[in-house]
Amino acid sequence: MERPPVTIKGRGAADSPQGRFERLARSREAEAEIQSRPETVVTLQPARSIIARNDSPDLPFTQSINPYQGCEHGCIYCYARPSHAYLGLSPGLEFETKLFAKENAAELLRKELSRPGYRCELISLGANTDPYQPVEREHRITRGILEVLWEFRHPVGIVTKGSLVERDIDLLEAVSEAGARMAGYTLLRLPGEVKELFKDWLERHYPLKAKHVIARIRDMRGGRDNDPEFGSRMKGEGQFAELLRKRFDIACRRLGLNAGERNRLDTSKFRRPERQQGTLF
Repeated sequence: MERPPVTIKGRGAADSPQGRFERLARSREAEAEIQSRPETVVTLQPARSIIARNDSPDLPFTQSINPYQGCEHGCIYCYARPSHAYLGLSPGLEFETKLFAKENAAELLRKELSRPGYRCELISLGANTDPYQPVEREHRITRGILEVLWEFRHPVGIVTKGSLVERDIDLLEAVSEAGARMAGYTLLRLPGEVKELFKDWLERHYPLKAKHVIARIRDMRGGRDNDPEFGSRMKGEGQFAELLRKRFDIACRRLGLNAGERNRLDTSKFRRPERQQGTLF
């Protein structure tokens, strides 16, 4: 008799399918090894570098920092899940439960910003995984990064779903007067292993809607589950993608968003603080 689909309260994935770079095959008997309430394990890991750089034409930033690898929020559609495969781990449940924290992030960032050749540009905080996921409450790595950025008067953008961001209001209220001026959206993406994880999640939670949802996604992705092409991968194509775009534009006009020049933050206030040690003479 076939077992009913398994769900784990508080988790997005229900299993840890093998990552594409794992050398040894996994063996399980009907998900028997999966705990009903799997614990989160955080490994403190010194990073060798802290600012990631990209030249993607689809992204409004070229610099980003991710304080953590893996994310306890566990959004089943997260495009960052395949990155766990590069660590020899599963993009499924292990992405949500086996996390890595860059314990020396603030120290590395201070050194990078202090370099004479560093050019100040927007840094996006949390472009891959959420900087305010629950483990930040204890480890405070994001907090340390923000303190360094404030010290250098460096512009930063934050992407988060976590209410913990309110903890750092003392650092962020310097920007409250500016107000929100822009908004954007990204159409659901299903790269790499995310495709099968998302389909499995639909079957477990919304079995009567699963086929309809996938059909709509394919309508906006040229008949495929995912579109990896620059220029179209973020917004999709076809009548449903166009409908989403129009609805979004109408909402932005009503709220007065995206009316001016996009993503132009002031970098003129950037400064390198004086060294704390005294001079020789």
